[in-house]
Amino acid sequence: MKHLFIFIFGISFVSCQTPTPTKAKASFTTSQDSIRLGKSVNIGGKPHSLSKGSLNVGDDFVAIALKHGMKMSAGVSIINVVPSVDTAVCEEQTHVLGESPLIKPQVQRFTISRDLPMAQERFAKAAKLTNITYFSDYKNGSFGNSTGIMIKGPELHARGVIVTDKSGKIHHIQFVPDITQLPNMAYAIKIANSLL
Repeated sequence: MKHLFIFIFGISFVSCQTPTPTKAKASFTTSQDSIRLGKSVNIGGKPHSLSKGSLNVGDDFVAIALKHGMKMSAGVSIINVVPSVDTAVCEEQTHVLGESPLIKPQVQRFTISRDLPMAQERFAKAAKLTNITYFSDYKNGSFGNSTGIMIKGPELHARGVIVTDKSGKIHHIQFVPDITQLPNMAYAIKIANSLL
């Protein structure tokens, strides 16, 4: 019960940023930097510890995903990792993934968050972003905890982007120093396209 309260409080904490309407999205700062997972991340400039764990270039992301109940196959992919799709920054990041005309059709698109599956489905329909496969880490946060991206306290994921190659191995990874920033999606898209 305590963990459920913490999770709901965490979603409420991050969700206090009002979602931006789809037609007039705000523009958030894009970070070129990346943090070391399993250490700490900032929320609005204040440091928060991350769970112990790791995720590195060369890791088999498909195997990691399957271990946590996320059904995906090998192939060039862009994976958004966001705290909650119901926040303005997460919404903008997911719109870039779903709407960018620069992403070649062969590139698989995924978003992972701690939202309930029904919340992800509602978001996808309302935002018209049904070309993305959504994975939920809501039950016990096993994916976030094992990869070092779980923010202690709010129990939400840090924000980042991952690109896998044709074999499903991580080729590029970026998790931003402050979750109010966007990862460099343009660079991730460029890398993904080059791997086809």
